[in-house]
Amino acid sequence: MSTIIAEVLMVVIVVIMSTIIFVWVGPTFTSNTGQDNTGAAYYEKFETIQGQFATFVQSTPETVRNSPPPSTPYQTCTLSSPVILATSANIFVPSNSVCVITASVGNVFVSSGANLTVVGSTINGDLNANYSSSVTLRNANVSGFTGLYNVSVVSISGGSFNTSGNGAAMYGGGRGSFTMTGTTVTGQVENEVGHLTFLIGNRISGNLEVESADQGQIINNTIASLDLDQNGVIVISGNTVNSYVVYGTNGWCATGNNRVSGSISGNCVGNTEVDVMNTGSIPVKLIAVYLSNTALAGGLSWRLASGHLAQCGAAQSLTCTQLPIMIPVGDMAQITMGWTPPPGAFALPWNYIYFIFVSSHSNFVDGYLYFSIGLGLSMQSRLENRICPPCY
Repeated sequence: MSTIIAEVLMVVIVVIMSTIIFVWVGPTFTSNTGQDNTGAAYYEKFETIQGQFATFVQSTPETVRNSPPPSTPYQTCTLSSPVILATSANIFVPSNSVCVITASVGNVFVSSGANLTVVGSTINGDLNANYSSSVTLRNANVSGFTGLYNVSVVSISGGSFNTSGNGAAMYGGGRGSFTMTGTTVTGQVENEVGHLTFLIGNRISGNLEVESADQGQIINNTIASLDLDQNGVIVISGNTVNSYVVYGTNGWCATGNNRVSGSISGNCVGNTEVDVMNTGSIPVKLIAVYLSNTALAGGLSWRLASGHLAQCGAAQSLTCTQLPIMIPVGDMAQITMGWTPPPGAFALPWNYIYFIFVSSHSNFVDGYLYFSIGLGLSMQSRLENRICPPCY
């Protein structure tokens, strides 16, 4: 008899424990599926197949200007003879040499393959660099014209630059990288044929002209006017433009959060494309889209790869321009989205856009679209485990 009672008690204990476990686990399941008690979230599956962001976009070539010759007579600056005492002499940096200037000087010329670094000092004249390896200016001041011709790497932070008398203060040309941050320029800045061109947080009293750059980012500047043309990929955000903006013929252009006092001519629309396949056993309903961790603010257009009519709101259409995105089982949605760059600067070198699609069953899929490459990695949907927006 005691054995029978013990077995009955064991069964009762197991039943009670099972009930406790069910009650404890149940809310976790339902919260992850958006109160979907039918478990549809687990039957819903979708994945990214391919994507494009400025894929195969190229800039239009342009001829780089020729550098003027060095000013004579001059004093030579090399690694063994840096300029640490103020002088009115012109400075010449020989080919493949390294020069550091930490005191006021006259005109400066940097030869091919040479490296120049100027820190906290003033160039009382012109600065010209011709096919140089690098030019680094940190809190430097240039009273004359700055000409950077086919320099591999240009890095300018802080300091000031002035017009040479004809309105132009700085010219940079050539397939190198050009970065200027937190700098004050009195006059016009022209940058042409750059590979990577980044201007962030500068004050430019004249026109800023960026042409034929492979990739450019113009963020949080205060400028008189802005002229963009023949660039490959160009992003403009958070700028204050006191006059006009001209968007010429650019391969891929995205703009947002700018304050423009004058006219705006031309178009600047940065589209991204992602294909999402329904690989599950129930239809997929995508109800939210995020680009760069913010809700989609640009245009939206999508269609089914099968060519069938898409459910677009209450109607059916080949192309739909609104949410939700309805994907039948076994079909794929080809989704085009207009990207609006965020108001703040983003990490350099910037070369990707992060995206997220969220379904009605709280599944999501995310990924990265890389400049010229497209979709970085195909991803399968999974249960949403974070709060959107923002999505981190």
